[in-house]
Amino acid sequence: MAQVRMQTECPPDAHKVIRPPEKVVKAILCVKLNESDVKEYGAPDFCSAIALMGAKPFLVCSDELRNTIKAHKEEANIDPCYLQVNADGTEAHVSYDDGAQGQTLPVVDLTKEDGKLEQFLDLLGTKQYLIIDAYSMLILRSISTVFPWDPLLAQHYFSQFLEARSQVNQDDLDLFMKVRYGRIERFSLKGTNANAYKFLQIESKLFLQYATDDDD
Repeated sequence: MAQVRMQTECPPDAHKVIRPPEKVVKAILCVKLNESDVKEYGAPDFCSAIALMGAKPFLVCSDELRNTIKAHKEEANIDPCYLQVNADGTEAHVSYDDGAQGQTLPVVDLTKEDGKLEQFLDLLGTKQYLIIDAYSMLILRSISTVFPWDPLLAQHYFSQFLEARSQVNQDDLDLFMKVRYGRIERFSLKGTNANAYKFLQIESKLFLQYATDDDD
């Protein structure tokens, strides 16, 4: 079943005309991909889901998965780059399919400790790579676009996200991903899986209201 991409409900920069930016986002968000997703949902839909992060996503994955993405990236209209983390996990650089290599920066893996994830907004102001998980990628990407223009609103959304995230278990997240990949209908969760539905609603609200920028 083909992935149907979500469409934003406002022009990409509509939320930016209200006031000048108050903050600067210097961090680069990098998505740690779930190896199991490509096996369950197929490479074309998998790459279409990656494309929701933008035309040039920063990814963290195995060499095998990188090769799979390379074979399907044109049909998904993405040109990803890949984070290569050093042995001690403190720094990383990006590499591209053409052999080019990007700058080396500090790296923080927000998928390893909840305490690190709670520092997300504070970490946005430092030039570094932030590794986030595939479940939260659209929520955190959207919050990062709100943050420069309205830090208080970003904090409000981030608090909602943390609360919802604390209430979901792995079964909820599996259902959540089935909705993202179009395998089940979102409203089917409303009466049966309230926690998964709440997480889904936050993603939908933020992604649809705050478009991402592909030219970062």
